[in-house]
Amino acid sequence: MKTKVLLIAAALGLSLLTTPAHATGDKTLVIIDSGINTNLDWAKAAIVEEACFIEYGKCPNGQASMTGPGAAHLDPALVKDKALSHGTQMASVAVATNPNVKIVFVRIVGMSAKGFANSYTTRGLATAMDWVSANAQRLNVGAVSISLGRAYAEASCPVAAEPRLQSQIVGLASMNVATVIAAGNNSNQTKINYPACIPEAIAVGATDRPYTVKQVQGIVYPIMLISNGGPDLDLVALGRHTVTDVNGVKAVSLGTSNANTAVATRLAQSLSDGSTLASVMERVNGSLQNAYRTVTNFVKKFYQT
Repeated sequence: MKTKVLLIAAALGLSLLTTPAHATGDKTLVIIDSGINTNLDWAKAAIVEEACFIEYGKCPNGQASMTGPGAAHLDPALVKDKALSHGTQMASVAVATNPNVKIVFVRIVGMSAKGFANSYTTRGLATAMDWVSANAQRLNVGAVSISLGRAYAEASCPVAAEPRLQSQIVGLASMNVATVIAAGNNSNQTKINYPACIPEAIAVGATDRPYTVKQVQGIVYPIMLISNGGPDLDLVALGRHTVTDVNGVKAVSLGTSNANTAVATRLAQSLSDGSTLASVMERVNGSLQNAYRTVTNFVKKFYQT
């Protein structure tokens, strides 16, 4: 369980996380995901570094690892699996959230000869996190966005079975780097995915568009029914975004991955003024708004029935 449970919240505009005018150095955002079409114009402008660490399959150089230009690239002509658009979609959310964002993209998902996504595990994620930790200062990293994860059968977060990833998150936090992880889209109201449940991670769920209810004062911030929840969740943010896939096609997308990437982008932006991660999160915690899974819960809160 998290060391502290925050009020589930909806900072829909994430306006509390902005870069002040006196910012001294733009922090980069690390996105660890399935790969990206680096030939898209907006991707070319945003990406400052690439890396690739594949468990099953090969990086573009034909090896299990690669760093430098083209390391995270996916050729859309070869991609047959919609799942492989995920990384490009997350990068597009980051750019929409902050058009000036600088992205370090780390690819951890291999592609089969037929263009489908290969399996990956948290071992591959941990390898990527090792590289991020080693290069965090050189790349001026502010936040790491991980919109990957898995459900687990254990009663509580399986931190003890895989201590390496928790140690990496703690180490990054000591360098003032936030690790932000999507809660998952399994409609589980009591348990979020691993590794989002790791206590030191910032676990993000998703809300949909806010709306009002007649004769009831206040705004409903509706938690998406697909969004996981429970005591290990830290906050929720808007999960409805227009994203761009690996072919450059735009579409509306729903889910915790979108919310997570937006929060991570804003955190990196906020840390650019020299603030500490602790002080930024204190601002966030003090600005959270109630979010409700159903309108009934919202109305009951106001009528106290």
